[in-house]
Amino acid sequence: MTILPVIIFILVFVPSIVLIVSMPYLTKETISFGVTVSAVQFHSEPLRQMRKSYARISAILHTILFIVGILCLIYSDEHSRQISWIIITYALAMLVISLVINIRYHLKMKSVLPMLPAAPESSVMEPGLRNGNVGLPSHWFLIHAVIIVVSIVTVLRNYDLIPDQLPVHFNGSWTVDRYIDKSYSIVFIPTIMQVLGILLFIYEYWRMRRGKQQVREDLTYRRAWSNYMITASFLFVILLSVVQLNMTSLLNMNFVIPVVLSIIAFIILYAYTLTYWAGLRESR
Repeated sequence: MTILPVIIFILVFVPSIVLIVSMPYLTKETISFGVTVSAVQFHSEPLRQMRKSYARISAILHTILFIVGILCLIYSDEHSRQISWIIITYALAMLVISLVINIRYHLKMKSVLPMLPAAPESSVMEPGLRNGNVGLPSHWFLIHAVIIVVSIVTVLRNYDLIPDQLPVHFNGSWTVDRYIDKSYSIVFIPTIMQVLGILLFIYEYWRMRRGKQQVREDLTYRRAWSNYMITASFLFVILLSVVQLNMTSLLNMNFVIPVVLSIIAFIILYAYTLTYWAGLRESR
């Protein structure tokens, strides 16, 4: 093992973990776990406890995953392909954990909302906001569908290039000791993840667009996050397509790793920029 992969791993993922854990404290005061609330409700004790709980659970799970990732790198050999798979697996596991936690707290938030202090009466909606343009139109998601279809066709046409056995387990010295036979159900796991992920993004996009906009600043905020949903979901589809096409050996690992890490970093930095911007607007 060389120390360079460990250093890169730390520099890339530690800031990401910090951002994920602190996300509930960075959002606008009118949004709590994807649900629209008032400022009074945002600062209520139940939501304070939910934010603390979210941060604690996220910190514990991501710290455990991070330690496992570091140990895997430390005890791996210097083969670039093995190191690459460790990093890709860690990045995907990180995304899945974050997704599961956020869905859980989003559902919990919706169940807690009726028990929160009543929101103050909303101000009158500004003229022209009801039919305002809240972000990119939904037909942009058709591009995502096209990419998924192209990936499926490409994998089917090059199915014979995929090794007959795919590694699924490593021993203590991190050499492969268990394989699984190639099958369509295994090869198309990334496709299933793409479809499920896109459905989630579409739901959040639809929920963001249909929410009530009382003031123009709120409309601007919703428009920015609606655009984020389309952009982030597009990159999510690209990321999984790259991982899937890598099975066919059509892509070089030296290309796959930078693409995967760049996409993850961009999605996280994009979200951080929006939350920071929203915080500045809220403080004015």
